[in-house]
Amino acid sequence: MSTPDHSAPDDEVHGLTAAYAVDALTGEERERAERHLVRCADCRRDLHDFRATTVRLAYAEAQEPDPAVWQRLRASVPGIRRLPPLTAEHGAQTAASEAAPGGVEEESASPAPDGTAPAVPLRRRRTVLPWLAAAACLAVALALGGTVVAMQQRMDDMRAHTAEVEALLAASDARIRASEVPRTTARATVVTSDEMGSAMIMVEGLAPPPEGMGYQMWLVDDDGMRSAGMLEATADGMLSGMAKDLGTARQIGITLEPASGMPEPSEDPMKVEV
Repeated sequence: MSTPDHSAPDDEVHGLTAAYAVDALTGEERERAERHLVRCADCRRDLHDFRATTVRLAYAEAQEPDPAVWQRLRASVPGIRRLPPLTAEHGAQTAASEAAPGGVEEESASPAPDGTAPAVPLRRRRTVLPWLAAAACLAVALALGGTVVAMQQRMDDMRAHTAEVEALLAASDARIRASEVPRTTARATVVTSDEMGSAMIMVEGLAPPPEGMGYQMWLVDDDGMRSAGMLEATADGMLSGMAKDLGTARQIGITLEPASGMPEPSEDPMKVEV
C-alpha cells in the first residue's frame, strides 16, 4: 500500500513520530508528521506501538490519592490566619477620612528636631473607588477567561483532528492515491477508507485564494455533488481537509468559493480520484 520514505529532506521527520503519538506537536511540525505518515508504513507501525505504550503507561501511573492527604488538608484549615473583624474604632477612623474633601486625609506638619522648617508629608489617599477596581478586575478576568476558553477549544480541535487522521491511517482498508489536480500544476494526495467512510486530501501547489474566498470540497457520486467542507491552509502553504460520510463517492471536487462556502459549486470542479 505504501513504502517507507527515507529521502531528503524528510529524514528528520521520522523522529517526530513519538512526539506526534502523544499530541506534543503543533503547527508545521504536526503537519509535516501527518504528511510523512501517509507515505511511510514503518512510521505508521511505530505510531501504533507508541500509542499503545502511552495508554499502558497512563493506566499504570493512575493512582487514587492517599486518604491521609485529604485528612491533613482538612486539619490545616482551622490554622489558616483570617482577617481581623472590623472594630468600632476602625469604623470611626474610616468615617472621618471619608468626611474629608475628596476622601483625602492630610497629616499635620510637625517641626523637625533641629528647628528647621517642618517637613510636610505627602497626602495619603485613604479611599479608592472600589467599584472601579472591581470593574477592572472583572474586565481582566473576562478577557483572560475568553482567551483560555479559545485556547482550550483550539487544543480540543487539534486533538480531535489528530485522532481522525490516526484512525484513518490505521484503518485496515486505507488506500493512498496521488494525482495531479486538473487544469493546474498542483498535486493532491488522498487517503481513503470505505470502512470509516472518510477521506483526507492534501493539496500542494494551488494558488492562494483571493481575499474572502476559499477552496471548497465536493463529494462526487452518481447522484451529483455535495459539499464536504472547506480546505484549510497549513503552515507551509498546503491545503488539507477531511471529508466524511463518503458513501459511494469516488471523486473529490475542488472549487473556488466564498470563504463561508456554497450549497452548490459555482463552477466545474477540479476532480481527483479517491
